[in-house]
Formats: sequence, C-alpha cells, structure tokens
Amino acid sequence: MTSPTPKASPSLSQSMNRVARALARHGDAALRPLGLRFAQIPVFVLLKTRTEMTQKALADAAGIEQPSMAQLLARMERDGLIAYRPHPTDARSRTIILTDPGDHRIGEGSERLKELERRAVEGLSEREVKTLKGLLARVLENLER
Repeated sequence: MTSPTPKASPSLSQSMNRVARALARHGDAALRPLGLRFAQIPVFVLLKTRTEMTQKALADAAGIEQPSMAQLLARMERDGLIAYRPHPTDARSRTIILTDPGDHRIGEGSERLKELERRAVEGLSEREVKTLKGLLARVLENLER
C-alpha cells in the first residue's frame, strides 16, 4: 500500500495570486445583482471623489495597467456608467465622468465589498489585519522599485 503523495505547498506568489482571484470572483458575485463588476468599484470611487479624471490618472490611481483600464472603461461606457468629455486644458486628451454620480449602486457596491473584506479577514485580529496590509504594501513597494 502506497501512502498518498503530499500536496506541494504553494509559493508566496501563487498564494497571493489565488487570494486576489478569489477576491475578484467573490466580489463579482456580490456585485452581479447590482449590474456591476469588482474592477469597476475603484473607478466609481475615484470619479465620485475627484469628479473628472483622465484615463492615465485613473489607471495610476487605481494601480491598473493602461490597457486593462482602457478595456474596463470601454465596457463602462458601453453600459452607460461613464462618459468622456473634452479635457479643459489639453485638446488632445479627454476626461472621464460618471454619468450618474448619485447612482445608489456605487455606495451599495462599496458596502458589499467591505463586507467581503470583513469575511476575508474573519478570525484575524485588528493587529494582524494591520500587519497584513503593511506587509502587502511592502511587497508591492519592493516589486514596483
């Protein structure tokens, strides 16, 4: 009789990737009833607080690569969530605005994602959560150097 092959422990990068994918998957599921997607919430929040931004500024602020941001914004424009306006000082550029800044789904979507985050860190102390955030920030900083 042979013993079962032990499972290999995932690497740190595999673990972080799995967590990110799980958050996106569960976030999409939580937002689906609202007609929204996980990746849209940072754009909503940024445009709600800053009113008008360029695609580059949105991508930088959200930490999303330009091509991914372009695809996300194209879908949001198609769905009537955002609109483009001429940039006030740069004729070659456009700014992005929310078509309905008072859309109740923005706040509700944010609340649903906060609940998902609470669920994700369930069982961790406030100190552990703070440590986790700090460690992830340092890992990202190391990678962005």
